Amino acid sequence: MFALFKRSKNNETLQECSKEQQFDFDDSLALKILAAIKKEFGLDYSKQEYITMRKIERFALKNEIYDFQQLHNMLASSPELKERLINMLTVGETYFYRELGHLEILAEFMQRHPVHNILCAPSSSGEEVYSILLYLQENMHETLPVSIVGIDLNSDAVNAAQQGCYSQRSISLLPSEIVQKYFNNDDSKFCIDSSIKCSASFRQCNIFDKALMQLGTFEVIFSRNMLIYFNDKQKKEALANLRALLADGGILFIGHADISFHPEGFEKIYSPKGSYLKKSKICL
Repeated sequence: MFALFKRSKNNETLQECSKEQQFDFDDSLALKILAAIKKEFGLDYSKQEYITMRKIERFALKNEIYDFQQLHNMLASSPELKERLINMLTVGETYFYRELGHLEILAEFMQRHPVHNILCAPSSSGEEVYSILLYLQENMHETLPVSIVGIDLNSDAVNAAQQGCYSQRSISLLPSEIVQKYFNNDDSKFCIDSSIKCSASFRQCNIFDKALMQLGTFEVIFSRNMLIYFNDKQKKEALANLRALLADGGILFIGHADISFHPEGFEKIYSPKGSYLKKSKICL
C-alpha cells in the first residue's frame, strides 16, 4: 500500500515538473547547431539530418537542457559540453582485421619500399591501428621498426585506444592464436600486449586543424570511412591535407564509399585485394 502511494506521488511530481518545464525542440534551431558543427569540425550531417537532430535532442535532455536555443548558447560557452556532443555524434563501431585486403597490400608495399611512419585518421578506439601492427608482426619476416600515429576527433575514442582493451566482439575476426599471443584477458576484456602498444601513439586532432601539419611525414596513411561525413568541397580539402602529410610516392587507403570523384594529386591503383591512392605530382 505504501509502495503504491509512493509511486503515485512520484507520478504527480513528474506531471507537475513537466507542466513547469517548457520544451522547445524546434528543428529550425537544431539546424543552427548542425551548421556550427559543420563550420568548426567539417562534419556534414545533411544526409542524416532528421536522425542527427533527434540524437542531439536526446543529448540535450540527458544534460537537462530543454530547448535547442539553450543548447546552442551553452555549446558556445562550454568546450566540455561541445566535446561531449561531438563524442556522441562521432562514435562508430569498428573491429580488428576490418578490410583485411588493405593490410595485405600494405605488407606487399613494405617489401618494396621502406616504411617507418604510418598515420591512421581516424583511429577510433584503436582497433585499426593495432590491426596494422598485429598483421605486420605476424606476416613480415624482416620488419623495420614501424610507428603508427592515430588521430581522432572523439576524445573518448582516443582514451579507449590508449587503454587498448576490447570486447569479444571486437576481436571476433582475429585467429585464436593471435588473441592468445598478443592479448591479456582481463575481466571479460581483451587488452593488447604492451609489446604492440609501444609502437602506437594516439592524440585528439581535427583533420582541418593547422596543428595537423605538425604530425610529420608518413609513408602510408589509412583514412577509411572518414570522408563520408563531409561534402565534396570538404573531402577535397581533407584529401589535400592528407596528401601534404604523405611522403613522395606514399600511399593512402580510403573507404570504398568515401569519394565519388578522382582526387587531385593521386593516382588510383587497383589490385585484386583492393584499391588505394598513390601520391603523384599535381599538373599545373
